[in-house]
Amino acid sequence: MRKLTSFILSGCIVCSLLFTTYLSAQQHNLQSLLNQVKPPKAGSANTTTLQPLTQANIHLSQLFKFQEKCKTLKSSSLRNAKRLTGTSDTIYVGVTPNDTLTIAGTYTHTGPIVVVLNGVLIIKNATMTNVGDIIALDNGKIIIDSSYITFPQSYFYQLAIILVNKSIATISNSTLDYGGFSHNLSVADTAQISFTNVTQPDWMTTGLSNRASLTMNGTNQAGEFIIADYVNMNIKHATSVILWHQFPDSAVINWSFGTHDTAYGYQFNNTKPGVKGVEYNVSADSCYSIMWAMMPSSGSTVNITNSKIRSIGLWFDKLKDSVIVSGITDNAIYSTFTAPLSDRTLTFTNCTVQTWSFYVFHKSIINVTGCIAGEIGTENKSKMYGNNYVVDGSGGYHWSSDTSTIVANQATITTYARSEATSTFILGYSTVSGSGFASAIDNSLLIVVQTSVPIDPQALGSSDAWFDFINEPASNLFADSIAPISGSAWIHRGPTSDWMYFKSWQLFYQPNGDTGWTPITTVDTNEVSNSLLANWNTHALKSGNYNLDLRVSDSWGNEVDAIKQVTLLPLILGVNELNDLSDINIYPNPTKEYFTINFTAANNKNIKVELTDMTGSQVLSSDNYNCVSGKNTFLLNTSSLASGTYICRIIDDTGTIRKLVEVSR
Repeated sequence: MRKLTSFILSGCIVCSLLFTTYLSAQQHNLQSLLNQVKPPKAGSANTTTLQPLTQANIHLSQLFKFQEKCKTLKSSSLRNAKRLTGTSDTIYVGVTPNDTLTIAGTYTHTGPIVVVLNGVLIIKNATMTNVGDIIALDNGKIIIDSSYITFPQSYFYQLAIILVNKSIATISNSTLDYGGFSHNLSVADTAQISFTNVTQPDWMTTGLSNRASLTMNGTNQAGEFIIADYVNMNIKHATSVILWHQFPDSAVINWSFGTHDTAYGYQFNNTKPGVKGVEYNVSADSCYSIMWAMMPSSGSTVNITNSKIRSIGLWFDKLKDSVIVSGITDNAIYSTFTAPLSDRTLTFTNCTVQTWSFYVFHKSIINVTGCIAGEIGTENKSKMYGNNYVVDGSGGYHWSSDTSTIVANQATITTYARSEATSTFILGYSTVSGSGFASAIDNSLLIVVQTSVPIDPQALGSSDAWFDFINEPASNLFADSIAPISGSAWIHRGPTSDWMYFKSWQLFYQPNGDTGWTPITTVDTNEVSNSLLANWNTHALKSGNYNLDLRVSDSWGNEVDAIKQVTLLPLILGVNELNDLSDINIYPNPTKEYFTINFTAANNKNIKVELTDMTGSQVLSSDNYNCVSGKNTFLLNTSSLASGTYICRIIDDTGTIRKLVEVSR
């Protein structure tokens, strides 16, 4: 037995070179993706409505990322383990033969713990805080007994327990606390894990693959389990359980899950009538608040009858397949229904489905339109193109991971939108609402274009986040006036980002229907965050519809255009009630000190000029001015006024003419 020892890992040159190559490729491909983000047509609207949810949200999301990590860890050496775990303070157990590390009492560690090569980690009678994954591989063994372990997370699915390649973990009479965030358990290859009387305050998402084995006897919140391959799973005396039955492309399933939410003596395997092409075995007994779920792959044939289904996660996992996904919505009641999918057969009779989710793998491509989904995620080198759809969060959130790509237009997202790993997520002309927000983590890229978000997009780790957004006008915009335009134009980099950086922005306008753009501003190299972009001088413009274009440029030469349609209203304030005054011109507008007022009078008369603020309160008044027939010039001193928009009133005995003017210090 040895004392607690930690090692500092050096940076990985190979990983750095791979990422640099990836960035170079992305530099050439990004602009073509950005060109696919288009503003909605005039008058179009997303009319999809959200329906109420009846059960707690579920999440799969990061599980797929950890499953990929499991595949890489399989048959790895200690050198490979070091490469994967990064540069944190890492504890290795098993570096020397018969290596055993015991942790007891109060202990805090920052970084992963990796158990390898027949090493044994024992956590017993401990109150432990670990800011990192716990990984076992190559016959590593983990024993957790009578302990309270806290895994502080900065965001959901940040940390996990990962078991690979003949590793074993036994957890008994203990609490695993992930700080209120969902977390992952991945068990792959021939690894085994058992839970006995385990408390989990937070939601756990478990992936079981290859010939992994899991037994569970007694837990307050089991979470969800993806069951695939040759997995063996036995769960008893558990509450809050979602069983995800993965149906591979060879599966032919005729099955009824039933409408109950308890399980006594439940079994699912290929010895059961109506089950073909499935190699795993699932048993559940004395389980409560159980929810039924399935993941049919491309190529599968599935017929479900008389069932209450919590969630369906459609797997799109055929290389280079391209599938249209349309007209699939959450909270559906099906008397008879055949899913409108070209790559599989999926039918329902007398069933309800609370949540549909879409998961895209390999090099598959899906085009989503007119759907309401609980979660949508992309992995590997897959792509998703979406238009006019909803992600309501009942299955998780909207995410891209690995080296995948999402280009989303006119989406409504009532949960998180997030790019992960080295993926790219472009979110345009959409809405993110509810408790979620848009963020980028790892080495990913998130570009948010003319999309309403509850808080500004966030860039964490080595990621980049763009925000290109023209705000709604604070008040009506008028022709022949000064129209203030505000918004955000920036690129934020995570603390260790190697992506592009902000270069400049510029604002343009065009009358609706025209093809050319007229600059409102010059090129500006200063980022703007939810602030004034420009005071648009519309004195020479007619009333009507206009397009504004806020163009953000990066250091790689990419450009993002946020286009917003606005309406310039007729300046009712400027209707001339003075029949004998004409050619009225006020300049400079805006001004810093003096307005020059030129006009032509039909005859000699007295006039008065005054300024009011937008509430109608008078702030400045001139003495009567004796004008003459013909051209007249009048100077108005505004040095006593604060910056702002005012109404200039020219008054005589026949009426008043009003003009909007701007004072800018």
